Amino acid sequence: IRGNIFYCDPQTPSQKPHVENNHNYIRDILPNGLDLSFLTQDKLNLMFSHINSYVRASNKNKTPYELTVEIFGEEFMNAIGIKKIDKKDVCLKPSLIRTIKK
Repeated sequence: IRGNIFYCDPQTPSQKPHVENNHNYIRDILPNGLDLSFLTQDKLNLMFSHINSYVRASNKNKTPYELTVEIFGEEFMNAIGIKKIDKKDVCLKPSLIRTIKK
């Protein structure tokens, strides 16, 4: 098996609460109505590095980054371009990716 696909019924957020929470973090950085044409892979990697380095009470105060490294290893995170961001440096605001010029 190379991967799994999971199906959720439309308009049923109870089937996907963790995905919906990530959507809220994405929208904190990329508000609705924003033209996304300026996004690059580097900016997306940075955005998801910050989102995945944000401590979650639901994860027993661990970050998604830490949990993923426990299961798949740091090499996996490096391969997909996601880096660990120090807790004090995590930014979930639009300024995070607007300041990068690439």
